Amino acid sequence: MSVPSKKDVNLMANLMKVMNGEKVKLEESSSQPNNPEHIDITPGVKRSDVDAMAKIIKGFGDATSNVAKKVTKTINESTKTEKGVVIGSFSVEKNKDDRYDILDNRGEKLFHDIQLYETVFCICKHLNDGKTINSSEIMQIIQINETFESHYTSAIQHKHSYQVAKKSDNSGRMDIAQARFSQAKHEAGRAKYKISNLYEDIARPVDE
Repeated sequence: MSVPSKKDVNLMANLMKVMNGEKVKLEESSSQPNNPEHIDITPGVKRSDVDAMAKIIKGFGDATSNVAKKVTKTINESTKTEKGVVIGSFSVEKNKDDRYDILDNRGEKLFHDIQLYETVFCICKHLNDGKTINSSEIMQIIQINETFESHYTSAIQHKHSYQVAKKSDNSGRMDIAQARFSQAKHEAGRAKYKISNLYEDIARPVDE
């Protein structure tokens, strides 16, 4: 595991300040877009945890911000159903955990419990192009998505470990949790960036 940079540690410290009600100077904060779009949440995690995590996990630059806007535009322009949207011969619905399921035209679930809309959009597009569920294109997006979700969840867990260690004034465990959080955040960011690139390639209009 690589050692987290001083910037990563500072980001974690700033997050803890915010969560404890302390003020953070603007120059200490990471550069984040105003009012970022956030469509998905991890099930079983408090909304406050997700929002706090999002302040750091979304630091992927303007490219990710543009993808978020494109996702919102794609959803708004899709054919709506009672529970979701239609993408070609398939539909995307949100389940009780506020995550995405992909169904065929008979209503049978092909994929379920996916966090990112970009992922389900890519899968649906490949299916509409005649790709099979176990095709290399779909397996690629599934594997990257699993990497993202694994590290995203780990980051939230390490953040919680930091909070527990802080309450018990255990500086050693705090340092370990900080380092692990930073690493998980970094890996989740890398995977999210790959998914965003795949989404942009597939969602790009033919005439561009």
